Amino acid sequence: MDYRGMGHYDPSVTASSDEMLMYADGSAHYPVEGDTYELPSEGFDPASEHFAEGYTDAEFQETHTILADGGERFGVSAVAFDQQEELLWMGNQGGHVTSYYGPGLQKYTSFQVHANQEVRHIHTFEGGILALTQTALRCQMRRGIPIFTYSSDNMEEMQCQLQTSRDVLLMGGHQDKLIEFNLNQCQETNLLHVGKNGCAILRQHPRFICAGDPTGRIDLRDPNTLQVEHTLEAHSGSLSDFDVHGNLLVTCGFSNRQGSLSVDRFLMVYDLRVMRAVTPIQVMLNPLLLRFLPSFSSRLVTVSALGQMQLVDTVALSQSNLCLYQINTAGLMCLSLDVSSSCQCMAFGDGGGSIHFYTSNPHAAMFNSFSRETEFADPVEPLPPISILDDVTPLSSIPLPYCQQGTSLLSDWPEQYLKKVYRRPAPIDPEILRTMKMQGTIGYAPNPMGCRRNQVAYKLEKHGGGRRQSKLFNSDSRTGKSGEEANFIAIPKRYRKIDVKYSKMGMEDCDFDQYNRTGFSGLEATLPNSYCNAMLQLLYYVNPVRSILLSHLCHKEFCLACELGYLFHMLDVSQGFPCQSSNFLRAFRTVPEASALGLILSDQSPESKKKTNLIQLIQSWNRFILHQIHYEILETRKQKLLEQQRKNGFHTDGANYFVYKEKDFPSILGDIHSRLVSKAHGNSLAIHDADESRSKRIQDFPSILNDIHLHLTPKTLPENGPNSSTCGEEDGKYMWISTSTAGEKQEKGESSTGKEAQDEETEISHLFGMKQIHVHRCLKCGREVSKESIVLLCNLIYPDITAGKVEFSFCDVLLQSLCPEQTTPAWCDCCDKYQPTLQSRQLKVLPDILAMNCGLDSQQNKCFWQTQMDQVVQKVLDQTGFQGAGGSTSKPCRYASSCSRPGCRFKHPGRIGENSTTNTGLLYNTHSWLPMHIRIELLRKGGVNIRKIPPADMESSDGVTVSEDVTQAISYDLAAIVCYIDCPHQHEKKNLVALINVGPSYHARSKGSPVSQWYIFNDFSISPVPAHEVNWFSLDWKIPCVLYWVNRDMPENVVSKVQNPLTVDVFFEDKCLARNNGARRMITFTPLAADEMPGQGDIVAMDAEFVTLNQEEAELRSDGKLSTIKPSHMSVARITCIRGYGPLEGTPFIDDYISTQEQVVDYLTKFSGIKPGDLDANFSSKHLTTLKATYQKLRFLVDNGVKFVGHGLKNDFRVINLVVPADQVIDTVLLFHLPHHRMVSLRFLAWHFLGITIQSVTHDSIEDARTALQLYQHYQQLERKGNVTSALKELYEVGKRLQWKVPLGSDT
Repeated sequence: MDYRGMGHYDPSVTASSDEMLMYADGSAHYPVEGDTYELPSEGFDPASEHFAEGYTDAEFQETHTILADGGERFGVSAVAFDQQEELLWMGNQGGHVTSYYGPGLQKYTSFQVHANQEVRHIHTFEGGILALTQTALRCQMRRGIPIFTYSSDNMEEMQCQLQTSRDVLLMGGHQDKLIEFNLNQCQETNLLHVGKNGCAILRQHPRFICAGDPTGRIDLRDPNTLQVEHTLEAHSGSLSDFDVHGNLLVTCGFSNRQGSLSVDRFLMVYDLRVMRAVTPIQVMLNPLLLRFLPSFSSRLVTVSALGQMQLVDTVALSQSNLCLYQINTAGLMCLSLDVSSSCQCMAFGDGGGSIHFYTSNPHAAMFNSFSRETEFADPVEPLPPISILDDVTPLSSIPLPYCQQGTSLLSDWPEQYLKKVYRRPAPIDPEILRTMKMQGTIGYAPNPMGCRRNQVAYKLEKHGGGRRQSKLFNSDSRTGKSGEEANFIAIPKRYRKIDVKYSKMGMEDCDFDQYNRTGFSGLEATLPNSYCNAMLQLLYYVNPVRSILLSHLCHKEFCLACELGYLFHMLDVSQGFPCQSSNFLRAFRTVPEASALGLILSDQSPESKKKTNLIQLIQSWNRFILHQIHYEILETRKQKLLEQQRKNGFHTDGANYFVYKEKDFPSILGDIHSRLVSKAHGNSLAIHDADESRSKRIQDFPSILNDIHLHLTPKTLPENGPNSSTCGEEDGKYMWISTSTAGEKQEKGESSTGKEAQDEETEISHLFGMKQIHVHRCLKCGREVSKESIVLLCNLIYPDITAGKVEFSFCDVLLQSLCPEQTTPAWCDCCDKYQPTLQSRQLKVLPDILAMNCGLDSQQNKCFWQTQMDQVVQKVLDQTGFQGAGGSTSKPCRYASSCSRPGCRFKHPGRIGENSTTNTGLLYNTHSWLPMHIRIELLRKGGVNIRKIPPADMESSDGVTVSEDVTQAISYDLAAIVCYIDCPHQHEKKNLVALINVGPSYHARSKGSPVSQWYIFNDFSISPVPAHEVNWFSLDWKIPCVLYWVNRDMPENVVSKVQNPLTVDVFFEDKCLARNNGARRMITFTPLAADEMPGQGDIVAMDAEFVTLNQEEAELRSDGKLSTIKPSHMSVARITCIRGYGPLEGTPFIDDYISTQEQVVDYLTKFSGIKPGDLDANFSSKHLTTLKATYQKLRFLVDNGVKFVGHGLKNDFRVINLVVPADQVIDTVLLFHLPHHRMVSLRFLAWHFLGITIQSVTHDSIEDARTALQLYQHYQQLERKGNVTSALKELYEVGKRLQWKVPLGSDT
């Protein structure tokens, strides 16, 4: 590297004789530029010879001493080894940064980061470097391109920085604030007060963030909360430097002795495991800086101000090794030190502008163990010369220059030899001409080629004088093909996952009518965990469930039953526009049982999404939601009963009231009784495998999903204790009760137990609950024990077809699933050992709604289902004798011979064995293994009959005769199916859809005609489908997951009348969650009195503020524009409602800050006025409530017919997840708007019409709502005068002239 001349030094710079070690003449000044002199040869010692003596066998050797850029004027204030590349970074006192590549210190980049402030700290990260100066932070690419420069009023005297995560940076200095900075958003996210001494040094430890201040104290802070956990008083005077590695923290500094500071020659050592000081380390120099050697946890390097360096062991060695070095600083002060991550290199910066490089491996030193490749500028390669006599090199190797207009190349052909012709198209296939049908001037013909739709072959073959296209697929693609083409599956459009491309307006400009023309409302799928949309639609269109949930209300903050009721209300009133289930999913994410069952899916990576099994997921969700709703309704009912008893003055102490426990999920102990067979002995029976069952279930928690039961009796021991004749033994799944005789059971009050069992039932258990008797009989002694339980869900159990029998009807499988039998070893108390035990179930009561999971998540079960479908079709073919089966068609398939759809009913040219009179594809469509209607009969002797029945309109007029042996009989109609749609080659396209038979009551509310019709619900896409398509399955892509059957003759009292549970009491049950550590809360509203409750047509001004939970996802298109893939996920943070009537007009009666338990990505303080801490109950000084409490107030106002006035209310109600009828919304953004013109902001409207300036610094919802109310009143005045149109034209003229910006200096 070229060094600059000595003449560049300022003549005013002086140095002592000790600093001029390289000169023997004692010269005290640097010569000015132009001076010439000669050094006597005997007075000059080469630096390499002077300092290398005795260092040849040293562990570290100084290989380079270079003068950094600007070193003639400024010292090196910071050095740092790059953690990602083989680079060494330097920053000097003049604000300049330079990087050097490799151990040879080849200059890489050099740039200025500040005009006059020194670089105090350099930090490298994945995307570049961060250079910290006194008042600014500069982010720069390694190539020298600046990314951003940040400065603020909080950055006064910065000194250090530390990156704690990918996006979070901590900055401290000689000031009382520690700044938390978001690198992704380039803004401060938090300010932490650290005291007047400030924070001069930051180091990271796996458990703590270590912050040292100049007074000698080190604070150990929690990495998440940044609160001080421990404090170490290291030095009495001042802290010079410290480092942390493993469990050791080592410091160096100054002590206060006799009123002055003196250097401590001891390094203070602290063990972070016990938070105590251990034996200090004595050194041979005055330590100023120190660093651990990363690859040696017990060694560190320390350096003094005069350049003396010592390697120190932190543990006592049997043979101490003193390692001392003298750095060639020429007597100048050593200012900076860093050690590479590989422990092979060290760099020192001094006040003379030099960098001293030491390495332990001079020949092959590395900065990092695994460095990525450094990017260098592309070399300009000269074009190879070509001899004029060269006749071998092609001239095309030299690129042609661009010819300007009017110029030509020497090789261009003359115009007279050129003729423009067009490429001759390929002739039309004769098969197309033969089969073409003309409709006017347009001809239609089936595609005879072996290619997919819109696919064109690019290989052309010559045959004679003409050309024709070659077929890409010459045979059946299902045989002998491989790759994606061979496995191509044609999925109908209505089943595919819909990808919506959003614009800057989000969902507002999306045309949902093209996906839904039915009048029913769909659900958006942009939020996490939206996979459950199909089940939400299914539950909504089960009328009894809808009625129950619409009438439910409780005080629990995150109640899924309440949120489902709110969601169903939105689906009722939204009139075909898609709704969001954001509030329900928000509550769903907080349920611990859902997380334990693996039902919570965050924003996953593409690889994780591929592994997600949607079949298992939706079946587990089906089990979970039924039991969760049951528990929540039961808990609400018991709480209301308890409150009623307290009001009536009853004493409730000691009562065993219902408590929801996670260990009880998903089983509810049933009304269990034990009975002895007449031939059994009189002693009691105890089942010893209860503890084993409990431990097995704890180890394998997901196994509880296979058998879920309801508790029907409280878990209490008898009064006489466990040794009494009636003993309750609980295993978490069942309660076993043994009695000696049936008469003794009657004496001990079994009737009261039955009453308590009825108290544990809810409307959900009445609808879905199947009462079963579980019988366990010992096959040796004949003793048996039985217990009764309620099951909300049935899992289909498929037989093993490899055993012999191949053909099973669906009724056979359902019977085996409802009444299974198995023989397993179990402990018999009578035999006093393990014996083979027959375990069976007997149905006692049938439900009105039969819910079942298909369990087709394994290949074996899918093969069984496919085999049964093949058996059904084969039986039809055998019966018809291959003559006209299924109504075959001669219409050609549009995919021709490349069709891969199983059972396609169209004709395929060239297919061998395809009978034109026999169409198996149509048979699969018209003859399904899954029946649409079944009948289940319970017999007196415990048996069950299940058979397929015709539809209700095809039954005989006499009806179904019921035998005397039948105790209960129910005819079920298939009401809904949830199907998994698989796309093998596009995992992101797989989804879940619901096929639902929408009943007459829903059509009457939506269309006015009470009919029944099957629809497919694919998120917000809804289409009618024929009935025969519902139970047709192609297991390659359409797989059934959940089946719901409904009682054909369901009693009218089962469907309860919907009652609006929201009353005026929601305004008087308001509670503030903010604790605020005793600080005075800021009450900014006046609650409504009982006599001023808003009614029909009353005006209420409203505004809401939001925070961001997830940023939007966008991609860069080929045209350079951004395309939004997924819009940002917003959450409401503040809701304000203001009176628009009465003596208190303009006074808020709601100003609620909404507490959130989710991580907030961006508080949007500039636009929302929400600051960190406002939504935290521990720190907030606001009126903090739950979203549910405020939501209920707004719902009550909407139901009362209140008219809302605001600016941009459509987006506000969308994020709040509330549907408000259009005639109840008065939006000022629409009032003051001319068609085909831009929307006008509230700030500009307020300035133009009201003469006030709002939102000067930040937004305030009270100010915005009050302004919207005043604008509406002004609009009414303009309307009365007839000046609306002229006022709007004037508004747009002024806005265009001012570029829609409020003039400066107009603040009021």
